[in-house]
Amino acid sequence: MQKVFYVPGQTAIIDYARQIGPNAWAARATWLMLPEIQVMHPGAVLGDEVGFLQAQEAAHGTQPARITETRYDFALSRAQVLDYNAGEAGDSFILQAPEVGDLVRVYARSNGRYWTFLALPTITHCEIWQRIREQGAAAD
Repeated sequence: MQKVFYVPGQTAIIDYARQIGPNAWAARATWLMLPEIQVMHPGAVLGDEVGFLQAQEAAHGTQPARITETRYDFALSRAQVLDYNAGEAGDSFILQAPEVGDLVRVYARSNGRYWTFLALPTITHCEIWQRIREQGAAAD
């Protein structure tokens, strides 16, 4: 599990941490420890990378929203796709370029309906459809 230095609520990691002793961590690039990092980044904390990413998605991620076929087709044909999947539920793809912090744009298509939302790039296609189903149930 990777440890990172970051300021809660911000969308970027300050630096990854390396353990230099029992309960002692320093920034990989600068070898600064938390009190020194807090001078330059007030409010900085040491935490797990997974926790940081989950908090980032909770703060800046979006719910699936309906879009037009034109917008879906434009994104698929004009942007660099990180991952694409076609399955029984429908098609979905994840764009490569982050929009907010580490969050990327996700697109999905099924039965003439189209959606988009912001999520972590590690989202699976199964999770994409789960979020769309949950959003659909909430909208009904």
